[in-house]
Amino acid sequence: MAAGKKKPEERNTDTIGTDHSLRDYAEQQLAHFPKHPPDLKVQKAEELIHELQVHQIELETQAEELRRVQHVLEESRDKYLDLYDFAPVGYLTLSKEAVIEEVNLTGATLLGVERSKLVRARFRKFIAPEDLDLWDQYFMNVVNRGKKLSHTIMLKRGDGSTFPARLESIRITDTPEVRVAVSDITEIRQMEMVLRVSNKKLNMLSSITRHDINNQLTVLEGFLTLLEKKQPDPTLREYFLKAITAAQRISVMIRFTKEYEKIGIQAPVWQNTHTLIGTAAKEAPLGKIKILVENNLPPHTEVFADLLIVKVFYNLMDNAVRYGGKITTIRFSVRDRGGDQIIVCEDDGVGVPAEEKEKIFEREFGKNTGLGLALSRDILSITGITITENGEPGKGARFEMKVPKGTWRMAGANLMKD
Repeated sequence: MAAGKKKPEERNTDTIGTDHSLRDYAEQQLAHFPKHPPDLKVQKAEELIHELQVHQIELETQAEELRRVQHVLEESRDKYLDLYDFAPVGYLTLSKEAVIEEVNLTGATLLGVERSKLVRARFRKFIAPEDLDLWDQYFMNVVNRGKKLSHTIMLKRGDGSTFPARLESIRITDTPEVRVAVSDITEIRQMEMVLRVSNKKLNMLSSITRHDINNQLTVLEGFLTLLEKKQPDPTLREYFLKAITAAQRISVMIRFTKEYEKIGIQAPVWQNTHTLIGTAAKEAPLGKIKILVENNLPPHTEVFADLLIVKVFYNLMDNAVRYGGKITTIRFSVRDRGGDQIIVCEDDGVGVPAEEKEKIFEREFGKNTGLGLALSRDILSITGITITENGEPGKGARFEMKVPKGTWRMAGANLMKD
């Protein structure tokens, strides 16, 4: 090495992502270049040439790395654009005034307008006239709340035709902009219509069949009663009683099918549970001595459930009266458990034996028809609500209905915490 030349700093690295490593890499590459015997007279020139050659290699290496990174970024960008443009749903970015700032090709196709003509257009012009108020309220909630909200609304294409759409919208963090995902649910609506028509036809067939069977049961019960009165042999009385009991049980089961076929016919809706309990209490057979029904649910408590949920509260009251013994009070309350809502129905009767706590929800179990609690469990399960009995035997029954988070809501009241 020529006198006065500074030896390159040795570094233990194989990467070329830093200035030092680039220098080392350049020094190594320069070592492979042809060398000439040192000439002490041109020492300074050699040092300068050496430095320039090192910097040249460093720059070339950096340029190559930049080209590689640029290529990777371009590939990622192209993949993102493909995913964005050809996603199965439309994606739009709206300003706080609901002006379209960005839209993918799927979104432009759904709206039936060229993408270039959609940018800077107001999204409101693509809302069906009958849903304009719904859209204004929905968009305002998205902007103000800052969390994802969903809504079904009728959209209008560029040619004036309309279609049902599902909107999933969320405000972008720390900005007034809103991202909207749009899905065409026309096929889903068509399938729902087909199912409704099919259900209507099946229910009609069931109703006709049930009517005919009930007529025949009435005839059968009449003839059995006549035969019982005219029977010549008293030993046959037991058989006549069993036959009449069987016919009556069939009649009860037929009536049950009438109730059961109503489950799921209509879409679940938000219902005020305080009001439902009050309605059920007016209809339930609460005995000769009026049993007190305490309705401690806040007035604004609502659950998303099948319309027949009122039958659940009726069945719970009816079940308490039938099997509670010397019961005086049926109490309804609500509490929060980890985000789920627990609706409690408890009484001061004899309670449920430990070995029967699950069996009472089975069909044909019980002294009466054995169908009330089974029907209640099926009604609640439509929207994922579960029901269990966990009362202490001898101290009263206690039914808990667990309403999952997202299927209950309330305003202006606080729940008790478990």
